[in-house]
Amino acid sequence: MLASGLYKLGRRLIKGGRLIEKTGKPDIPRYLYHMTTKQNYESILKSGKIHTSPDCGMSNLDGVFMFDMQNFSKRWANTVIQTPNAEANLGTALFCKNICNFEDVTNGLDIVLLKIPTKGMDISKLKVRPQSANTGILNGDSALYKSIYTRRKNAIEYIYEQNIDVSNIENIGTTTLKFGSIEDLKKQAKKSPLDILLNLVKGRPEEKCVRAFKNADIEQQTIKAF
Repeated sequence: MLASGLYKLGRRLIKGGRLIEKTGKPDIPRYLYHMTTKQNYESILKSGKIHTSPDCGMSNLDGVFMFDMQNFSKRWANTVIQTPNAEANLGTALFCKNICNFEDVTNGLDIVLLKIPTKGMDISKLKVRPQSANTGILNGDSALYKSIYTRRKNAIEYIYEQNIDVSNIENIGTTTLKFGSIEDLKKQAKKSPLDILLNLVKGRPEEKCVRAFKNADIEQQTIKAF
C-alpha cells in the first residue's frame, strides 16, 4: 500500500515538472546501449536500422531494447532471478538471450555493444521497465518516470518503440563468448558478472563506470520467479 502511494506521488510530481531537470529535459541518460550478436549487427548495417522486435516475454511490447550503463553496472549483476531449479543474475539472462537462437556455438559467439544517444529520440516513444516480478508493469512505463524505479533500486531496461537509424549508433566494443553450453555460459557469467561487459567497454570511457561498480559492495537483490 505504501509503495503504491509513493509511486502515485512520484508520478504527480513528475507531471507537475518538479522532478524534471532545470534544463527542461527529463532525467534520461545521455546514452543508451544495445547488445546484440555480430551476425545481427551485420544485418543492422545492411538494412540501415536497428529494427524493433517483439518482447520475448509475456508483454505486448515491440521495440528496441536497451539499458543505461550506470544502472546495468550497479543493478543487473546484483539482481538475481530465482526459480525452483536455478538462479541467475539479470546480466547473465541478457547475455544468454542473445545466443538463444543460435544452435551451433561450439566455436564461441561474437557479441557487439552499440552506443545510442538519446538526443533526437522522440521521448514519447521511449519506455522504461523495471526488472522486478513484483511491479506488474510488463508493458513498460513512460521513461519520464525512470527516477521512480531507480530510487527503488530496480534494475531497469528501456524500450524505444521506433526503428533506430545506423547513423545514430556507434559500435563501441566486440567480445567473443567462449563456452561449451548455455549452462557453462551461465556459470561463467554468474561467477564474474561484469567481466563480459568490461571486455566490451575496454579502453572506452564506460570502462571506468563498470569497474567502479564491480569493486563496490552492493547488496544483492533476489526476484523470485515462482
